Amino acid sequence: MQPIRILRPADATDERVREAFRDIKGSLRVPVVSALFQAWAAVPDFLDVVWRRLRPNVVSPEFGAAAARLEAEVRDAIAPWPVADHASRLRARTAGEADLSRMREIVALFAEVNPKLVIVACAVERALTGEPVGGVGTGGPRREEDREVPREFRGVRFSLVEERDAPPRVRAIYEDMRTTLGVPLIETEYQAMASYPDWLDVWWRDCKPMTSLPAYANLAEHVAARGRQAAQQLPLGLFLHERLLEERGIEEAQRTELQRVTSAFVRSLPQLILNIEIARRGLG
Repeated sequence: MQPIRILRPADATDERVREAFRDIKGSLRVPVVSALFQAWAAVPDFLDVVWRRLRPNVVSPEFGAAAARLEAEVRDAIAPWPVADHASRLRARTAGEADLSRMREIVALFAEVNPKLVIVACAVERALTGEPVGGVGTGGPRREEDREVPREFRGVRFSLVEERDAPPRVRAIYEDMRTTLGVPLIETEYQAMASYPDWLDVWWRDCKPMTSLPAYANLAEHVAARGRQAAQQLPLGLFLHERLLEERGIEEAQRTELQRVTSAFVRSLPQLILNIEIARRGLG
């Protein structure tokens, strides 16, 4: 698969990108910027224009509720699957309860945020074709006590093991994942899991056979379809028409590449959502 160029937060020098990254983490209440936004940041003008238009939707109660419904659907669908007891296997490899607790925090973070990302990716994919997206309106103001406050994950701490820095054992798993899943990059979630190499190994040994099952493919397709449906129900319209992007200095070749990259995430994020749910189930 053709690689995807990303701009890592540590490499960002454009202040608009750095501000967008800070606001993305604040709006999603997470300590990291996902690969999706890092890929859009490879064209700084695009990240600036797309995040300004996405943010009002991302912080809306309707958006949070749609993502929560998708998360629950995946959890219920995977519940009957024969996921092994990863926690017991990790204890047998001398993992302590403190480590297992941290792993559960990490996987809970990604299980909640990734359904939001697939909705966002689906919305941007459609908007880049010039088609109308969202704009169905909100349910109106809510009383403060009725507001659903997203979970706060910014205090969750973990390291990321990037491909270029991965030890041989982790790099071998990454390469197997690339081949099996057909993904253009190893996403942030897997890099976080790799900070516990035994966890990555135990999870992947259990997860890999499931990726070839018809139930896995069917559920991934369902997640993508639900993401597209939720994108069409965004309360505020998302418009990324060609003239707007031209005015922001985003050239035709860049627009074509952004469409390719966004579509790649629309394909890979449903798999990621399933795989993270398998990891959550495995930890109990």
